[in-house]
Amino acid sequence: MGTPPVMTAIGHLDLLLAGEPGSVAQARTEIVAALGPRLAEEDLETVRLLISELVTNAVRHGGDGEPVELHAQWNSHLRVEVMDHGRGFAPKPRSGPADEPGGYGLFLVGTLADRWGVDTDDCTTVWFELEAV
Repeated sequence: MGTPPVMTAIGHLDLLLAGEPGSVAQARTEIVAALGPRLAEEDLETVRLLISELVTNAVRHGGDGEPVELHAQWNSHLRVEVMDHGRGFAPKPRSGPADEPGGYGLFLVGTLADRWGVDTDDCTTVWFELEAV
């Protein structure tokens, strides 16, 4: 499914992604192409990881093959929003043993992002912001 990215000179990227695992790599590739020249490699790796976590969660929990939207804007900071058609959720701390797999995605987002949150209306939007981009 996916559509070509829409980028403008003011620092904006919009993607409509298929609700399938391959969309995670597509989202990473497009954001790196857009931001690569602006960011140090360490910051770019952080963005890759955060995008991977949010798009993976949206594909996994967003509904049977429903599309996922990614919107990114940047000037002095970066804001990324990933939207899906899932029923929404309230973020909660990770529970369970540390050696148990899974459940670390939003923990990583909370640790690496300067700000993040979840908005639920007709869809679920998980967003993060990074300063000094």
